[in-house]
Amino acid sequence: MGNKRLILCAVLAVCLTWARAQSWMTVGPYLQELTTDGVTVVFEHDIPSISWLEVREKGSTEVMEFYQTVNGRVKAYSQILGMKNPAVPVQNFAIRAEGLKPATTYEYRVRAHKVVSENSNGVSANTAFSSIYNGTWYQFTTQDPQQKEHHIFITSDMHNRPDTLEALLKYLDYQTCDRIIYNGDMINYMQNGSQEPYTGFINTSVNLFARNKPFEYLRGNHETRGDMSRHIMDYFPRKSGQLYNAYRWGDMEIILLDCGEDKIDTAEEYFGMASFFSYREEMARWFQELIRTDEFRTAKYRIIICHFTMLLNNDKPTDKFGGEPHLITLLTPLLKQCDIDMLISGHYHPDTYTYMDKNYNNKGNQFEEYNIGNHSAMRIDIADGKFNLKIVSSKGVVLLDKQVKDAKSGRKLVYITTKMEN
Repeated sequence: MGNKRLILCAVLAVCLTWARAQSWMTVGPYLQELTTDGVTVVFEHDIPSISWLEVREKGSTEVMEFYQTVNGRVKAYSQILGMKNPAVPVQNFAIRAEGLKPATTYEYRVRAHKVVSENSNGVSANTAFSSIYNGTWYQFTTQDPQQKEHHIFITSDMHNRPDTLEALLKYLDYQTCDRIIYNGDMINYMQNGSQEPYTGFINTSVNLFARNKPFEYLRGNHETRGDMSRHIMDYFPRKSGQLYNAYRWGDMEIILLDCGEDKIDTAEEYFGMASFFSYREEMARWFQELIRTDEFRTAKYRIIICHFTMLLNNDKPTDKFGGEPHLITLLTPLLKQCDIDMLISGHYHPDTYTYMDKNYNNKGNQFEEYNIGNHSAMRIDIADGKFNLKIVSSKGVVLLDKQVKDAKSGRKLVYITTKMEN
């Protein structure tokens, strides 16, 4: 009987420790910006803490530790403005693990010490057993630089409908996709409490896959709005410090563009504090340099993702909604200089098929564009020079299913939206 009591007490102690540890983690962890040599892990604690990552190669007991540092100091919770501003994720961490091997599976977990005081010299942390967080071990696999097959899920314009997002992910078998891409307007605005990104789509992603596989996120025009919009990089950190980026995934170059707001900078909603026109000009200069790089030029496949379309077909007055035509004017000449396979856009919530024989100012893009989102999602499977494209509705109806043997052949002007069933 004595041994049984000891065993029962030990089990209860473990359970209590596990339950206490789980209460620290309010969001995540979720993975961002997976590369051949690293990954960023994002999470949030509801207990003031100093947190770090433990990473080990699968099958190994040798553990590496990684901390988030800010200007030479290990980050503590209070370094994000503190609790005086409820819009800020005061205990949000984004820790990058680097120096890893390519195409290698690693295990990781979050650990933390509770912060008990803060003074002019820094913070002190409680290292007693009851004040230590030991997270669950998860795993990820770094990017394979020799990857020649690609399986991509992409959607946009969910506008704070996590159930719709979950349905679309499942209809397109997200578990067999290498990459998940969210192309903007996943929430209506980044507002503390009612429209924040956790309940909008991050939590759904964490529950399904994001602890072990990253999602890529592009800002839409709606994510430029709200009291949390200025803190977007806390949720979706990038090594470059920019929301627009390009990555080499094996033999593919993927370009993720940031459109900014679709309104003009002087729109009354921004109180004179918007500067998206100069921001897009900065991005266009970056893109002009990118297309000259060996990384871009040697890629077998090139896909651009952007929330705004490159084929303008709307009646909105440009004196108010000038953001999209501005982006098109900047990028169309550059896109004609490079050899991309296709562009995926969102923003318009299309409900019919539309085939266009011309685009903005009749300039004629030399690639296919697919405008999807809101009620649809797309899966792209690429292998042996062939593109398999599948689009489904939020009700599971297949809207498009075709194979393109060579996306660069034929060179037709086409703007394809998805058809919504009755």
